Amino acid sequence: MKLFTQFVAFFALLALPLVPSVAANITILVGDNYYRGPGNATGTADLRTISVGDVVTWSYVGQSSHPTVSDIGAWPTFAMDNANKTRSITFNTPGVFPYHCQAHGAPGFGQYGVLTVVATPSAALDARTAGISLNVYPNPTRGQVTVQLNQKPGTDYKLRVSNIIGQELRTIALKPELTAAGLPVDLSNLRAGVYFYSLLIDGKVASTKRLVLQN
Repeated sequence: MKLFTQFVAFFALLALPLVPSVAANITILVGDNYYRGPGNATGTADLRTISVGDVVTWSYVGQSSHPTVSDIGAWPTFAMDNANKTRSITFNTPGVFPYHCQAHGAPGFGQYGVLTVVATPSAALDARTAGISLNVYPNPTRGQVTVQLNQKPGTDYKLRVSNIIGQELRTIALKPELTAAGLPVDLSNLRAGVYFYSLLIDGKVASTKRLVLQN
């Protein structure tokens, strides 16, 4: 029995260094009229992905109150003020999670953010390290856009267009011979507003950016 206990303890110690790699602790600063961190969309859109199991902590650094609302009801509205300086949420489900400040924003406008949660970070990491980038222009657009992608052969690339609550509206295969010079895409059937387009690599979300459609 003593030998068995030592055996279990030994392997438990071996497992300890692996724990931080399973999930990340991510901080989003909540200031006056901005969220700063992964998913920050105030100013230049920075819609980086996080992984399933990651813990996101909103940390208050402002002077006025910033109640934070999930656009899709993923969490109850929580206060961000001097009496409520932090709020942590563990994201266990892949998807797109937009949110905004109830006092200083709206879905896709003002003080807002978008978190894209993926099942594995490998696709996002591969896209960054390989220098793979997706460009959709003009942005804002009246519906007619051009898609350009520098890509590696032998990999499945797709463009996915979603609304601000994460509903998939269009998925387009990105073939190398089409996107090298620019692939024209017609989105004029969509209503004016804010949308998000994602690059999918072998079915996994590698990056997400904002797209504005005008009348």
